[in-house]
Amino acid sequence: MLHRYNEGKTIDAVLRLIENREQQRRAPDGRSPDDLMDPDPHRRVDYVCSVGECLYAFEHTGIEPFHDFIQRGIHNQALFSAVVNHFDNTRSNGEFWELYVPFEASASVKTVQVKRIGAALIAWIEQYAAAVPVVIYGDRFRDVLAQTVAGIPFPFSLHRFSFDSIHFPTKRSPLSGRFTMKYVAPDDIEAGRENRLQKACEDKFHKLATWKRREGARTILVLEENDISLTNHQLVADAMVHAEARVVTDPPPDEVFLVSTSIPDMWHVTCLRREGKNYYDDGERFHEFQPSALMKLTKR
Repeated sequence: MLHRYNEGKTIDAVLRLIENREQQRRAPDGRSPDDLMDPDPHRRVDYVCSVGECLYAFEHTGIEPFHDFIQRGIHNQALFSAVVNHFDNTRSNGEFWELYVPFEASASVKTVQVKRIGAALIAWIEQYAAAVPVVIYGDRFRDVLAQTVAGIPFPFSLHRFSFDSIHFPTKRSPLSGRFTMKYVAPDDIEAGRENRLQKACEDKFHKLATWKRREGARTILVLEENDISLTNHQLVADAMVHAEARVVTDPPPDEVFLVSTSIPDMWHVTCLRREGKNYYDDGERFHEFQPSALMKLTKR
């Protein structure tokens, strides 16, 4: 589900991860130079505080896979929300279901058609879901948009996934029992993702560098994504490597984190890079946080 970004709470999630890693608690000196309108615009990072003897400076930014993604997503949400609500968390077998549609699916749908198309999709899934083969989550499959049905003005496919014991040996996957939409993106989406991440770096790096040079702070960039359909941690991690390489900033941020907030009751924090570690190292991915337990450290 699309929603506003969560600057203050995502920074708190990353800060809690740092506290746990360093085995030190934050000091009571936390403040938001941006909220306080610091007289020097170059110092207006989103949050600053100490953990142990080290000062940390945080900048947050929301990321989209391409331009106008959120507005298009709002239209898609209106079209498919009834379908998601009908099937989400209704199965006890632990399977994860995804309905694949073109990202532009809602472009030609008029408001008066929304309920009828949603009902047609629900009826098709109820009738034919049992015939859809179950595959292990992460395996490749064919026929992404294989179905065309009279009365539904776009192609689609339903996919059913189970979870193996290798990746989830001791706990249930957070996707078990869920039903989500998967939007098939334009062919150039990854180039667009890199360009938007590069713009985020250009906008944010210089303020963090100011705190590094003047205050000796350890600098943290917090990226937030709330898109379960076209974005995942690995795509962002790989794109970020190329985006950062195009930005000339001395020094760059010490650490970069990605917070995924697309699942309303469970967020996931991944470290994309820090000294000696990156996304592909064990222990850096998928740290879980309940948003209701997090503090809103800034006004946003």
